[in-house]
Amino acid sequence: MNTSLLRWKCSCILIIMVICFVYPLSKADTLFDDMQLLKAFRDSFIDRRDDIISSWSHSQTSPCNWTGIRCDGLTVSQIDLSCSVSPLNLPFPRLIGAFRSLKHLNLSHCAFTGHIFPEFWNLKKLEVLDLSYNRLSGRLPPSIANLKYLRQLILDDNNFSGRLPSTIGQLTELKELSLRANSFSGNLPEELGSLQLLQSLDISSNILSGNIPASLGNLRKLLFFTARQNRFTGRLSPGIGKLRMLQILDLAWNSLTGTIPAAIGNLKDLRVLDLQSCRFTGSVSEQVSMLSNLTYLNLAQNDFDGELPSNIGRLLNLVYLIAPNSGLTGTIPSQLGNCKKLKIIDLSFNLLDGPLPESLAGLESINSLLLDSNRLSGPVPAWISNWKQVQSLVLSQNLFSGTLPPLNLPSLSHLDVSANLLSGELSSDICNASSLASLVLSRNNFSGSLNGIFKDCLNLTDLILSENNISGELPGYLGELQLITLELSMNKLSGKIPDQLWESKTLMAISLNDNLLEGSLSGAVTNILTLERLQLDNNLFGGRITPGIGKLKNLTNLSLHGNKLTGEIPSELFECTKLVSLDLGANRLTGKIPKSISKLKLLDNLVLSDNKLYGPIPEEICSGFQKVPLPDSEYTQHYGMLDLSYNELEGPIPHTIKHCTVVTEILLQNNKLNGSIPEEIASLANLTLLDLSFNSFSGLMVPKLFSMMNLQGVILSHNQLQGLIPDNFWPSLPSLAKLDLSSNCLRGPLPPSLFCIKSLTYLDVSMNSLSGRLTVDLKSTSSLLVLNVSNNQFCGTLDESVSKLASLSVLDLHNNIFTGSLPASLSNLAALTYLDLSQNNFQDPFPCNICTIQGLVFTNLVGLAVGATVVFLILLIGLLKWKTHGQDIKILDNDKGKLVMTPESTSSEGLLRKKIKEPLSINIATFEHSLLRIKAADIVSATENFSKSYIIGDGGFGTVYRASLPEGRIIAVKRLNGGHLHGEREFLAEMETIGKVKHENLVPLLGYCVFADERFLIYEYMENGSLDFWLRNQADAVEALDWPTRFKICLGSARGLAFLHHGFVPHIIHRDIKSSNILLDRNFEPRVSDFGLARIISACESHVSTVLAGTFGYIPPEYGQAMVATTKGDVYSFGVVMLELVTGRAPVGQSDIEGGNLVGWVRWMVANGSEHEALDASFSSSAVWKVQMLHVLSIAMSCTNDEPWMRPTMLEVVKLLKQSKIT
Repeated sequence: MNTSLLRWKCSCILIIMVICFVYPLSKADTLFDDMQLLKAFRDSFIDRRDDIISSWSHSQTSPCNWTGIRCDGLTVSQIDLSCSVSPLNLPFPRLIGAFRSLKHLNLSHCAFTGHIFPEFWNLKKLEVLDLSYNRLSGRLPPSIANLKYLRQLILDDNNFSGRLPSTIGQLTELKELSLRANSFSGNLPEELGSLQLLQSLDISSNILSGNIPASLGNLRKLLFFTARQNRFTGRLSPGIGKLRMLQILDLAWNSLTGTIPAAIGNLKDLRVLDLQSCRFTGSVSEQVSMLSNLTYLNLAQNDFDGELPSNIGRLLNLVYLIAPNSGLTGTIPSQLGNCKKLKIIDLSFNLLDGPLPESLAGLESINSLLLDSNRLSGPVPAWISNWKQVQSLVLSQNLFSGTLPPLNLPSLSHLDVSANLLSGELSSDICNASSLASLVLSRNNFSGSLNGIFKDCLNLTDLILSENNISGELPGYLGELQLITLELSMNKLSGKIPDQLWESKTLMAISLNDNLLEGSLSGAVTNILTLERLQLDNNLFGGRITPGIGKLKNLTNLSLHGNKLTGEIPSELFECTKLVSLDLGANRLTGKIPKSISKLKLLDNLVLSDNKLYGPIPEEICSGFQKVPLPDSEYTQHYGMLDLSYNELEGPIPHTIKHCTVVTEILLQNNKLNGSIPEEIASLANLTLLDLSFNSFSGLMVPKLFSMMNLQGVILSHNQLQGLIPDNFWPSLPSLAKLDLSSNCLRGPLPPSLFCIKSLTYLDVSMNSLSGRLTVDLKSTSSLLVLNVSNNQFCGTLDESVSKLASLSVLDLHNNIFTGSLPASLSNLAALTYLDLSQNNFQDPFPCNICTIQGLVFTNLVGLAVGATVVFLILLIGLLKWKTHGQDIKILDNDKGKLVMTPESTSSEGLLRKKIKEPLSINIATFEHSLLRIKAADIVSATENFSKSYIIGDGGFGTVYRASLPEGRIIAVKRLNGGHLHGEREFLAEMETIGKVKHENLVPLLGYCVFADERFLIYEYMENGSLDFWLRNQADAVEALDWPTRFKICLGSARGLAFLHHGFVPHIIHRDIKSSNILLDRNFEPRVSDFGLARIISACESHVSTVLAGTFGYIPPEYGQAMVATTKGDVYSFGVVMLELVTGRAPVGQSDIEGGNLVGWVRWMVANGSEHEALDASFSSSAVWKVQMLHVLSIAMSCTNDEPWMRPTMLEVVKLLKQSKIT
């Protein structure tokens, strides 16, 4: 009997559930009254909610007494089923529509899914409807107008979509309408203005667009209005001023334009005004100061122009003033000091100038002041000690000067005054700020020692003092503080690291690079078990690496580069199994690479170059370099570099190299390695650069090596490789730019298919035993710029196909056995600047039209059989060309009054051995003051005999040092490499002329020094380093280099380069434009650097440069490795810089799309209609920025056109950028 009863009950429940969720409401209504409906409603999900609504389970309890239920007689008027503790995850219940007398329905937080069925909107007595925090979807139907008594409609956090129905305006009893966090789209219906009783309107976080309707001005009882995070455009209607009862107005994160309407001053009751990240322009309306009840004002990330209104001091109730990156200029109004209730002021990333007004001293409620990245000046005032409640004070990247005042601020926890002009010795009074946890004083001119200064800063966790003039020894008490981060790099600290520092129980990161620290690493380092990052680069440390370092089990980054460390690499070091990056390069280490390197499973960056390591490369070298998850604490950028170059390693490359799956660069040059090149290298899919030059590799070439999709550079020169150059693989190399197989023992023909590599710009197969005819097989346009096949055994006539290499600028065929006549079509090589045909057996007369190639500056025809008449014509043409290019441009030697012709410096590579003379001159109109002539002794003293601690840069031309002149001026001293030097007379002439080039966007040459064979250039010091540094390595680059700053850098550097190209005759070609050659001063104003080392060229705008640039990504397709320089080549390189600025991406490394370079990647994105996705996502929220970024992207694509003649000049680039400037 019991079993039958149980079955009957189960059947009833099943029937009820079917009725609840499936059965039409009309029939359900006839079967049940409200009490039965409630029981059926309960039974449909009671198994999921018995822990929450236990009263619904009691058989003795009337349904009208259940929790959340209210009845009027026997009809249900309220169901309040908030499921915030235990969501149901069920389809929206159809049974709800049967409660015809329902007035109050709350089903929030229940995770109901699906659409709302049409019958639901027939609940005509509903007054309150809350369906928020579910997963409901679909559109709101026009039938919502049936709910005429509705007072509250809350649909937040669902998936509703589509347009809002215009019939929503018929809900005239509505007081609250909240649609936040859905996907509603389209225009806001004008009919919303009919909701005369509406007090709260929240339409935030949707996809609504168009104008905010003026009809909303009719909502005279509105108290709360937020439309943030939509896509509204157009001007804000003056009708907003009619909402006189409004207390909260939030329109942030839209694309509203124009000025803030003056009518906003009518909103006397307004307490919160948030206009962040819109596109408002003009000045901040004076009417804002009429909002006397305002407590919160957010104007951040707009495009205002002008000062904060002076009468802002009327906002006596203001607590929060937020306006970073809003375009504000001028001084901070002194009236702001009247706002005594202010707790938060953020005016960072504007153009504010002048001192801090003294009236701010009275802001005793201030909690946080952020004024970073402005142009504020004067001293840091002592009256800030009045702010006893301040916790955060950020004044970085301004022009504050003088000393740091005492800080009697008991609540201060964070102080950042970095990148100012502060000086003097630090005082221990700084610890009067007893709560100080983070202290950032970097990039100032603080001096003195650290003895006792921070000893009483007992809560200090982060001490950042890099790039100052701190001297003396490192105090041991630092190890007793609660420090987590200690950053003292680029100072003048000397002596040894005290053992007390290694006793710290909290330090996780120590950076002491670029100082004068010496001694050996103490065995006490084993005590600092919390350490994760240790950087001691470019100091004077000597002795052996202590084996005890292996006890630092948390170490992820260890860099000891550029010291004087000796001895072997201790095997114990590899007990640091969390190491991700290890750099021991440029030391004096000996011995073998320990096999215990196999323990470093997370390693993806290993630099052991420039040591004296010997023995084989261990098979375990690739135990790291594999795709494994990095530690959570790891944030530094890694390069996938395996650099063992410039050692004495011997033996073969181990076959286990195939396991280095994440490696991007393998640098093994200048060792004693031998054996064959392992085929396994070809399996490294991420490899971009392979340099095995200057070793003793032998055997055959590896065909598979030339099927690697991402490979950009293959340098195998100066080995003993034999056999044939593989054929039929070359077309599958989409990225290869440089191939150097010179000085080997290769034989056979040069495969014609090799010329099918579209990206190839540099090909050197000289000094081999290659033979046969030289033919070119082109499937498309060639990018080859340098072709050197000299010193081989090529024979027969020179094939006409060579003239198809239209972009070729260097052609070296000397010392072969070519015969017959030269093809007249060689004259089609219009870009040719270097031609060597000597030591061959050409017989027929030389085609004279070759000599008419514009820009051909070196021709070696020795060994050619040519007639006397032809020789005379050649000499005559050469003489005329010399007179045209040089005779009108003269420099007189000051001592002898003779014409000085300065030879071009030569390359260390063996391609161009001949010196090419160029005239050096500048228009006299640009002359200003004479250059400083600084004594060598002053330079030696200022750099402490060229100590590594003063090095701030190291490029192809030389090393750059930071130095101070006796009068205190900070300068940059470039010590030129010997390979690029002229004689003293020529050097002086060149410096005195180039030094007269003055432009606000060029790094000025201040002076020079000549001493024996040494040459020094003195430049103005640029505080913010290079653009490349900010784009690649700065954690705060997005904030510091916002889009307006990037555009300023783009336009300024374009102006500088245009001045070089067009500011005088003859023109200056830079030759090496890249982001690392664009320096930034204190205010992030750009200055083009290294132009002083570019040659002043003749009017033909073409010459041979023998200085090779080693950076892929900036090289124009018409010349390779900067072998030939033209103004249009500079334009191409600058176009790449523009793409870096607008995309935030590096010039290379863009997967395998279009060769992996940035230009190809952008072209691919644009071709696929994805130009918006190509923009830097950090700035995608601002529509006005996006429009300008797309304009700059278009200009950059013109600059990077494959055809030089189609690129604009730099003057045209400047004009185009000005046209895109936001006004």
